Amino acid sequence: MQRSINIFDKLGSLIPGYRGYAERNNRRQSERILRDSICHVLESCERTISEKTAADLKIKKYTQVEEFEDCRKKINTLHDRIQYAPYGESAFFSNEQLKEDELLKIYQIDLTILEKANTLKIGIPSLDLPEVILKIQEIERSFDARNEFIKEYK
Repeated sequence: MQRSINIFDKLGSLIPGYRGYAERNNRRQSERILRDSICHVLESCERTISEKTAADLKIKKYTQVEEFEDCRKKINTLHDRIQYAPYGESAFFSNEQLKEDELLKIYQIDLTILEKANTLKIGIPSLDLPEVILKIQEIERSFDARNEFIKEYK
């Protein structure tokens, strides 16, 4: 994500090392924004499942309440893993710069996670419980693959 250049950036370009700092900061901001987007989608999924559970309880339909609550917990756990994963401890933000194609790979994985989360969000009302759990597991695998890819550069 690009932002407009301001007077401080122009002045900073005259300071040795500032450019690298600014680029790392831009990557950190982009990563934060993308992960926040994923988290917002997962929060919406969790809300939808909670509402479905509450509606079922209201009409005394207890058949899948426990399963839906387990599903909601899985989404909540995934949300927390994504939201609270460390930002600055990975090579993604280290002084040893990743190559452009490696950065692109990380961004593509993040976008895939966001797309899968959006698919889950759209599909929750019409999907049955096993399908919802499979979609959650797909997102978990993608996030694990992303973390493994980043660990290779620590």
